Amino acid sequence: MICTSPFCRYAIGLAIALFIGSAPLQTLASGALETEDFADVVTVVAELVEQYGAENVLLVCDIDNTLLAMDTDFGSDQWFEWQSYLLEYDPKSKHLVADNFDGLLEVQGLLFSLGEMHPPQPEIPDNIAEMQKMGISTLVLTSRGDAFRTATELELEENGYDFVQTVLPITGAECGPYLPYDRDAVEQSGLTAEEAEQFDLPADPKEVSFEAGVFMTSGQHKGAMLLTLLARCDRDFKAVVFVDDHARHVVRVYDALARRGLDVTCFHYKLEDDNVKRFEYSDKSDVTRRWLRLD
Repeated sequence: MICTSPFCRYAIGLAIALFIGSAPLQTLASGALETEDFADVVTVVAELVEQYGAENVLLVCDIDNTLLAMDTDFGSDQWFEWQSYLLEYDPKSKHLVADNFDGLLEVQGLLFSLGEMHPPQPEIPDNIAEMQKMGISTLVLTSRGDAFRTATELELEENGYDFVQTVLPITGAECGPYLPYDRDAVEQSGLTAEEAEQFDLPADPKEVSFEAGVFMTSGQHKGAMLLTLLARCDRDFKAVVFVDDHARHVVRVYDALARRGLDVTCFHYKLEDDNVKRFEYSDKSDVTRRWLRLD
């Protein structure tokens, strides 16, 4: 079955745009790679630690369908992507749970609180701990907004993650949500005017927050948001490893960091792809019934 919806065409276009390296892991340089095994991330981080020293290596990980995945389709990352698609392309759909994006975020927050999550691979928390013992710094970079912070930190803790011990060292971190940049003075936030233009940053940014090693970006350009946070960091890293299940985020982060001359390796983590595809082609009746029952 061939998917011809705008959503699928968009995903295919991003996948084509993504450069996928094919070199053996032991010969990797900067690049973008596909993997279904988080152990590949450990291998690359270990090589970079040997090359640059642990203090010069930063590991950045997404949450949804990367560190954690929902136990059911209802409220999952693929469910949220589907709902976002309906809001834009089929706003009268009977399957919609909200009339606008803010309403969808409220529903998602509710489902995060009610649902349960698990690592896509049971060993990922141990993989993360193994890399942390190497002495690297870590950052969780998520599209979730600050409204989901309590549920997010609870789920990470319950699944065996602890990013506080290796938190990215930040100077003058705000307590609570803040605006990541001023479009009229982006240089003050660690961006150039050219980057703001190329990243197509809006004049009115959404609030972000950084606490307990988790950077919540409210769905904004992950590459740009990461640059704003690194501009406030107490350390200049030489190598960054980024892991995310979405091709668009892999492309954006790689582009943002590579233009700064960093040795950056981005992993497109695809273990949950079969579940995502299965959901995309399903009739969605089960998740719709679940929402009507909950509503």
